[in-house]
Amino acid sequence: MLKGLTIKFLVLIFLFGMTTSSVSALEVSAFKPEDDGEATITFCKTLQIKNVSLNKNSVIQTVIFEKDDGEFENIAVLNKDFANHIISCFEGICDMRTKCKTSLYSLMSARKVQDKDLVVAKVSFDRDISAVFLISSYHKENKVIYRIKTPQDLKFLNKKYKKNFRNWLIKEIKYLL
Repeated sequence: MLKGLTIKFLVLIFLFGMTTSSVSALEVSAFKPEDDGEATITFCKTLQIKNVSLNKNSVIQTVIFEKDDGEFENIAVLNKDFANHIISCFEGICDMRTKCKTSLYSLMSARKVQDKDLVVAKVSFDRDISAVFLISSYHKENKVIYRIKTPQDLKFLNKKYKKNFRNWLIKEIKYLL
């Protein structure tokens, strides 16, 4: 009988933990609406995306990230649940998280631009958002220097996270440069 109660208690603790913890490490920690209907969203005090809007003209509202210079879509939502969470923030029902797990990133694709020392890399942040980065290299005083251009509306807020991300991305695409 004691064993059965112990198992039920542990199952209850596990289920409670699953409902209170987030499935995603990329959680909204700040949502700041702008006057033009767009918003600036901060994720886990680590990443920030400006000029986020909703497309209300379609049957289902969709999250829109502004294109860089009106040409390239460099930031995108990867899953419907995460998009619904952002939409709920626009509707004023946003669950803000002050403590988050570190957001993981993974390389989705990388390709070298012909005739240039330039790589286009698409990176996933916690499988919720993708962003396209341009990585270039040049030589200076017998050293290889790398430059990483981030999408115009994406900003890293945590210096340590940014440094770790930069080192990881260079290591991942170095063979293409």
